[in-house]
Amino acid sequence: MDSQYNVDSTEKTTTTTSSSGDVGLDKMYMKSIDSILKIAEMVLSLIIFICVTSHPYYSLIGGGWVQFVSISCLITVLILWIFFMLRIIYKLPGPWMLIILIYFVVYVVLYFINAIVCFAQSGKAPQSAGLVAGGVFCVIILVVLGADTFFQFRKWQDSGSSFSTRSTTSSGGAATTTTTHTTYETRTQY
Repeated sequence: MDSQYNVDSTEKTTTTTSSSGDVGLDKMYMKSIDSILKIAEMVLSLIIFICVTSHPYYSLIGGGWVQFVSISCLITVLILWIFFMLRIIYKLPGPWMLIILIYFVVYVVLYFINAIVCFAQSGKAPQSAGLVAGGVFCVIILVVLGADTFFQFRKWQDSGSSFSTRSTTSSGGAATTTTTHTTYETRTQY
């Protein structure tokens, strides 16, 4: 049995190139909404820490948990802010866009628990003005973290759900990321 095949082949290549520069101060980032949200998160975390610590028996009423969450959020947001401001994050290997997104989702949940702890304990404890203020600031930081989580999700989504922000350095000192997607389409005719 003799058969003849005609094969048509199409190759489509898409190349995306982006430049992120060397490690150094990124003045545009300092003015961005991302930077402003991170600064607000740091300030609100510090305010929550102070409000809860102002209660004389904070460790007996769940204040230690609230302090742990607020200070750990403050430290990690500070580190992320410095990494983005100095463009260090683009030099680190790993799925940083995804890691940061997961980080924000976790802290939204933790601050929701913080708000519940502050409001629940404020009804039981005397001199609870600091707890009420801490609960109110927990709700405010929930909104700020929610907005930052949304923007982080959009950045992750716009990057094609790419898990990496790693860059490679080319000549001239500028960092360039090149992503190539190749699609092959083959049709067989009998």
